[in-house]
Amino acid sequence: MKKTQKSIIISILFTSNNVVYSLTDFSGNVLFWTSTGSKKSRGVKKSTSMIVTSTSKIIADYSLKLGYSYAHIKVKGFGKNKKTAIKSLKLTSLKILTLCDQTALPHNGCKKTRTRRI
Repeated sequence: MKKTQKSIIISILFTSNNVVYSLTDFSGNVLFWTSTGSKKSRGVKKSTSMIVTSTSKIIADYSLKLGYSYAHIKVKGFGKNKKTAIKSLKLTSLKILTLCDQTALPHNGCKKTRTRRI
């Protein structure tokens, strides 16, 4: 089976308790996913840099096993190990084409309603 597309999208979601990785193609089909919690690490250990780098290497190895050599990375959420995850993906033999941070930031939100005075 010969693939015509050699690039893939790696989405990394940093939540308050977990880090979720997913491999998708350009159609949006999820090919593989993993998280730090699925690697038998519980509690505070899920957010350590060692676990984040090991799961990043797992997802990079799986994408190379599928035959993809180029990657687009999408990062979402707040986490202290965001740079660590990106660095560990750079150290693999995957070639990173784009890096996009999709974290939603509120710009002070909606205006409060005025209190009614009688």
